[in-house]
Amino acid sequence: MPPQEGDRRAPVDNTTGAVHGGTVIQTGTIHGSVHLVAAGSDPVPRQLPMPPRIFTDRATEFRRMEALRNEIASEGDGRIMVLTGTGGVGKTALATRFLDTIAEHFPDGTLYTDLQGFTESGPTDASDVLDAFLRALGTEPAAIPQSFDARAAAFRSRTHGKRITLLLDNAISAAQVRALTPGQGRHLVVVTTRLHLSGLRLDGSDFLNVRPLGENEALELVTRMLGDDRAGEDPASARRLVGLCGRLPLALRAAVGGLALRPHQPLDRLVSRLADEGERLAVLSHTRELSVDGVFTTSYRQLPEIARRLYRLLGVLPARDLTVEVAAALLSTGPLDAEDRLAHLVAANLLEEIPGGRFRQHDLIRLHARTRAEEDEPTEAVEDALDRVLEYYLTTAAAADQTLNPGRWHLAPVFDRLPSRGFGTRSHALEWLENELEALRAIVRFSGATGRHAICWQLCEALRNLFMVRKHFDAWGETHTHGLDAATASGDPAAQANMLNALAGLRLTLGETEKAAGLHDRALELWGRAGHKLGQASSLEGRGVCELAMDRPRHARRYFERALDIHTRLGRDRGIALMLRRLGEAGRDLGEHTAAIDHFHRALEYFDPVAEPYMRTRTLVGLAATHLATADTETVLAILKEILDISERIGARAEKARAQVMSADIAEAQGRLDRARTLLNRALSTYTELDSPEAESTRRRLESPPYSSRP
Repeated sequence: MPPQEGDRRAPVDNTTGAVHGGTVIQTGTIHGSVHLVAAGSDPVPRQLPMPPRIFTDRATEFRRMEALRNEIASEGDGRIMVLTGTGGVGKTALATRFLDTIAEHFPDGTLYTDLQGFTESGPTDASDVLDAFLRALGTEPAAIPQSFDARAAAFRSRTHGKRITLLLDNAISAAQVRALTPGQGRHLVVVTTRLHLSGLRLDGSDFLNVRPLGENEALELVTRMLGDDRAGEDPASARRLVGLCGRLPLALRAAVGGLALRPHQPLDRLVSRLADEGERLAVLSHTRELSVDGVFTTSYRQLPEIARRLYRLLGVLPARDLTVEVAAALLSTGPLDAEDRLAHLVAANLLEEIPGGRFRQHDLIRLHARTRAEEDEPTEAVEDALDRVLEYYLTTAAAADQTLNPGRWHLAPVFDRLPSRGFGTRSHALEWLENELEALRAIVRFSGATGRHAICWQLCEALRNLFMVRKHFDAWGETHTHGLDAATASGDPAAQANMLNALAGLRLTLGETEKAAGLHDRALELWGRAGHKLGQASSLEGRGVCELAMDRPRHARRYFERALDIHTRLGRDRGIALMLRRLGEAGRDLGEHTAAIDHFHRALEYFDPVAEPYMRTRTLVGLAATHLATADTETVLAILKEILDISERIGARAEKARAQVMSADIAEAQGRLDRARTLLNRALSTYTELDSPEAESTRRRLESPPYSSRP
């Protein structure tokens, strides 16, 4: 019965809930309705997006993430894992796949949000995200605070002690992530971003750089997406396809998506379209959902303008790799400023920093950057930037060449305008040339293709000493063939002869003596037309070396004597010393050992071990061979020791191998076959790495008696 007027009893509360706990017994009459609230009824959010159905092995990344999960279980603390990488590399696919596999270890659920850090509309409001998270965790809407700070505090309280995972997709700042960090407990927060959010490192977050797929994984992805055996039937096209797509999962999905619906369309047709750089991004951006161009454009727009310009200009560089110095030349600025701008691109995952202080753009990013340069950068500005970079490479390569061989005469005008700050040592010069070789090859190709003929052949001349010392035969042939074409196009007979001499040196080194002799004959005619006496002497020397190689030392001597006469009339001491060395080689082959030894010693008076180490080594090799022919073993061993010391110091590997072969000759003559075998194997290893013709003769020697009969 309802309470009567004047009744002093307290109002009746017929609600019970978890706060009371235990068993509830009520006696007497119950007035009004009964409200029962079940204990432990908080919802368990399962917001993780559907993991990709087709997913190739990311074993290394999974191991890193699994190790972090184990640390959470053993230490009881929450952790943050940041997956960073360029757009389209598969960060979200990796995150969803991994979080799906470990869901049983986090029974309190998974929260997900796309922070939209790289969309035109701008990032998601963190306060709105907190509101959604609190609702998903069972908070009554009316109980959700209105201010951001209060919502963040409520979120931490609500998640305190829970074992949950969070996926914060497409984050753009460390502050955005910090605002969504749950309370204490065994939680795992996975963040995906295209940026290097360095601020999160200070918070103790773990970082994992997600790179493009390996070739095998990319091929597997293509095969599974096609759902047939087209990749297996045409493996060459499949490999070409994944290469053209840069092994980016987004690009592969975009490329193969249409083929999956056209089972009779061959792979090679798609590859032919992708091979056209002008069409590649368009082919890979046929829908808004699968637009590679769109992904890169959003990242590009996030950059400050000073970094955007560098990004654009990097797309027009002939070489894929670059250093801070190249960026400085590109921008016409100082190295410190260039390094700051490079750091912006690295932070945005639009540029990769690789070992050796170098940077590299992903191939598809380069195409996007080039498109941006064509649309956003004035043509004159692009050409000026390219000319500055080419001048940097040309003058620096010439300075390195001059350091390697300061006494050699040069034809190229660049040697008259070398930078004031050169290379301190030969090893530094050689290291720079080796590190930049692929870039220099690209510059040679680009210069020749764009009509910059003078730069093309001059750069080839600046590479001559590198090729003589390190024997990069493929690069030698490719660059100097372009150089000869450029010199011919410019109508400069001296430049043509210069390139012919270099190509003759390559042919002779490869054992193609007749071809080398023919090239020198052509060069001699061109030097004569140009009236260049030093050039004539150079070709006469080369022609004589060819005669030596054809076992005609008397003919060789005549060529060397003609060259010696030119150097003598010009008063060139270095040229005289070089021809004395050559005359020593001719005398050695003629059996005139006393005269040959005299010639070598006179040459060595000029070729100082500090100023001319390479030429001294070459001269010592001839002298050692002459003493070896006279069976003067003690003298030969002393000479070989000096050869090995110098060649090791300057990186003259071919000369070192020759010294090892002569040492093996002595050991064999002494009956020390095991020692001889060891030395020959060392020489063979070097010759093989250099792709030198001596490798085959050394191998045959090791396979013949007395070595073939021993274990």
